[in-house]
Amino acid sequence: MEILTIVLSGLFSVLSGGGVIFDSLIDKNIRESLVRVEQQAIRVDNTPSYQIIQGKLQKIRFAAQGVEIKPNLRVAVLELETDAIDLDRSRLNLDSVSGLRQSLEQPLQGALRLVVTEADLNRALQSPEIQVKLQQTLNRLIARKVGSANISYELINPRVELQPSNRLGLQFKLSRPNLNSDRQVSPLDNPKSELAIVLKLKIEVLNGKTIQLTEPQGTVNGRPMSSRLLKGFASGISDRLDLSLLEANGILARLLQLDIDGDKIQLAGFARMETKEAELSSSKDKSN
Repeated sequence: MEILTIVLSGLFSVLSGGGVIFDSLIDKNIRESLVRVEQQAIRVDNTPSYQIIQGKLQKIRFAAQGVEIKPNLRVAVLELETDAIDLDRSRLNLDSVSGLRQSLEQPLQGALRLVVTEADLNRALQSPEIQVKLQQTLNRLIARKVGSANISYELINPRVELQPSNRLGLQFKLSRPNLNSDRQVSPLDNPKSELAIVLKLKIEVLNGKTIQLTEPQGTVNGRPMSSRLLKGFASGISDRLDLSLLEANGILARLLQLDIDGDKIQLAGFARMETKEAELSSSKDKSN
């Protein structure tokens, strides 16, 4: 939803002074909200035109190429199309999902298409922000499998390789900085202080809402990994790729397409964001 808030911010900031809306001004405002964009086009359907002052729009279409939403987070192609939008501009808050939902007069929904290249993915994997999240996920997975939070590994140089038939390869190294004779031994232990991990996985989408990693294969320093460890790794990552987790924040999302084509991944899906009032009504119904 971040790109949607950027588009809405660029759109409604043009109105903040009560001025006339020009496509060039909207384009400029969106560009200023992004780190970088190579090409973009936006079309706003708002007939009659005065309704946009009231926070009502028929449709927004946004298409861009070479979009860097955050530093090191780039997508090759981004296409967004919304249904009708109706929000209270006096309560508009684009700083959070909760703030945006608070302003909605009706549910907000739309479709999204993304194309991400292998080079973009590897660039993102090297960014400090992504590496921190990957490190946290890795530590949780290891703690769950070995039963101890005291065992830690440093993730080094993760890389992904896109392969045919919706498969991908992952390569990274794990470094154990605190080796000593009395610490607990984990299933990943190896005489070498640095472990070279190579994984091969297949990506599948279940019921449009869960991205599953299946058919895992892998090696540690050239030796086959145990099937138990591989399945645990795959299931642990898959659990975090469940779109149902967004429903707690009032967002229903479904993935309609996930295909690996050459050196890029193509994704298409839709999302619906409920109003805060709908959430309150649902809570009251459950309590009665």
